[in-house]
Amino acid sequence: SCVELGKRAPTPIREKEVTLCMKCQEPFNSITKRRHHCKACGHVVCGKCSEFRARLSYDNNRTNRVCVDCYFTLVGVSPSPGGLSSSTQRRRSILEASLAAENSVICSFLHHMEKGAGRGWQKAWFVIPENEPLVLYIYGAPQDVKAQRSVPLIGFEVSQPEACDRLERRHAFKISQSHLTLYFSAEGEELQHRWMDILSRAGRGEEPLIHQPIVESVEEEGEELGAEAEGEST
Repeated sequence: SCVELGKRAPTPIREKEVTLCMKCQEPFNSITKRRHHCKACGHVVCGKCSEFRARLSYDNNRTNRVCVDCYFTLVGVSPSPGGLSSSTQRRRSILEASLAAENSVICSFLHHMEKGAGRGWQKAWFVIPENEPLVLYIYGAPQDVKAQRSVPLIGFEVSQPEACDRLERRHAFKISQSHLTLYFSAEGEELQHRWMDILSRAGRGEEPLIHQPIVESVEEEGEELGAEAEGEST
């Protein structure tokens, strides 16, 4: 909260869980867009969005790197326009993953692959929002603030994969429309059936009859991703 900001150390978000700056939504890369933690709120931001300094009570009033929003809250002065990148000043126009998860028909991690795209299975965070129950949003991670892709679902047919699809993952299913086929793989059979049911309704243009709770805990998945990252580093 604004009252506690700077008075206690934040719980930092794991860098590997975030693929976009949580302020300006620019994608990170190893050369020009590195990840930084705001020492006030704990968000993962890029260099441009964390080039501000403020004194934090929990660190004996020493000056620390903070994001633009925390700088304004703590210092009470808006940064000069020259200190803000143009991307920071852009309004967020795409659904935020965290807000979508709280108000979703269904959301979870799934592995996915597009037929003919030449790319293998990839893991992503999928959301169908309550206010857009006929659209599937794909995020790189639950903490991302911008979707990588959105798929209007009307007209898609949902089915089990065929032998000719040669998929090597369990609990797989696919959605097809015209020349586009997307394959998915869930973590379990129940999750697979729930996604297939909801996607089938959306494909027919039917809104869900009942609200489906979040099917997978972001925190638990974050711990899993963190463990995987530690294993890779060792």
